[in-house]
Amino acid sequence: MKKGKKTLKGMTLIEMIISIAVLAMLCVILAMVGQNIDATARATNTLKDKVSKESPYAANGPNVNGVVKFNDSDGVPADFATQAATMVVRVPGSYGDVSDPSVTFNITRYDTEQIVLEGKSAKEREAIQNGPNSGLNLRFYQIVTTAAATTTAPTTTTAAAE
Repeated sequence: MKKGKKTLKGMTLIEMIISIAVLAMLCVILAMVGQNIDATARATNTLKDKVSKESPYAANGPNVNGVVKFNDSDGVPADFATQAATMVVRVPGSYGDVSDPSVTFNITRYDTEQIVLEGKSAKEREAIQNGPNSGLNLRFYQIVTTAAATTTAPTTTTAAAE
């Protein structure tokens, strides 16, 4: 019995070109995913930096002991950007011996974005202000309520939002 000659078959040129093209496409997809992960990580770190710098003011309130300041990068006290508003809520009608009771809310908003921007270069400021999470800045609201119809003392509430 005669044994047949074994022929070794390799890949043809067309198969090699196709496999290289498939690998190239996979590399491009992997590079795009890597860029997306990098951008997401950068945005997350920027937001984490904002929160870590601004959150102590949420815990203590920016208006502690009547002082509306923070220490800048040189340790010099600086003012917060503030906006004030007053809101009066009236309930029409008579309730016992009180007619048309009302509550006055004195609201002060403190913007703390300048804490994050302090000490940054112009390029870093632009990246923070126009980059991902740029609109996510903490704003603190100090709300002082006074009830005109009662004799209770005013209450102060500080809340963080946005």
